[in-house]
Amino acid sequence: MQTAMNETAAAAHYRTLRERIIAGEIGPERRLYESALTDELGTSRTPIREALAMLEKDGILARERRGYRVRERTMQEVLDYFDVRGALEAAAAEAAADRATPLERAQMVAFLKSAAAASDEAERSELHQQWHRTLHRASHNEALVEFITRAETLVSLHRRPWASSISGSMQSQEEHEAVLDAILARDPELARREMAMHMARGRDFQLRLLTQ
Repeated sequence: MQTAMNETAAAAHYRTLRERIIAGEIGPERRLYESALTDELGTSRTPIREALAMLEKDGILARERRGYRVRERTMQEVLDYFDVRGALEAAAAEAAADRATPLERAQMVAFLKSAAAASDEAERSELHQQWHRTLHRASHNEALVEFITRAETLVSLHRRPWASSISGSMQSQEEHEAVLDAILARDPELARREMAMHMARGRDFQLRLLTQ
């Protein structure tokens, strides 16, 4: 029972620290110590130690002689992660065209309808992200979802947060609709192709930001 409680606490602290790192609240200039985090988060050392180990395993933290730091990445590493994420997203779209349930298809339609009606780009961006997450689940491949989440995190770590992205734009709305049309038509090849083109445009946009 105690082990299960530790695992639950460790997972909660993992999520908290991961979100703070992605948001830029914890940067590479700060060293993370078990003792300090125990006091800061009001918990015991065991779940903190496990959470830090999980973040290290994910490539988010690097262990130092004493404590941990957020792992910094080269531009080439970031581009590699973009490529990996694009391939995974395309695979998820292909699988969703075959495996999405009627409910998941309806949810994806609803998200894009709401996004098309949104007047605020930030609201549209959030709806687009929810659409992507629904598509990931509709692949019915837990390993694929896990690796997409990890790739997203590692891309996010280069600049926390990114100054801008294609998410929320009307062009992205149109590209999402093209992917969804292929999924609704149960055309895996077309779904993969449309998603690959969408992700490639996102990669190129972020590459321009990286080189500015």
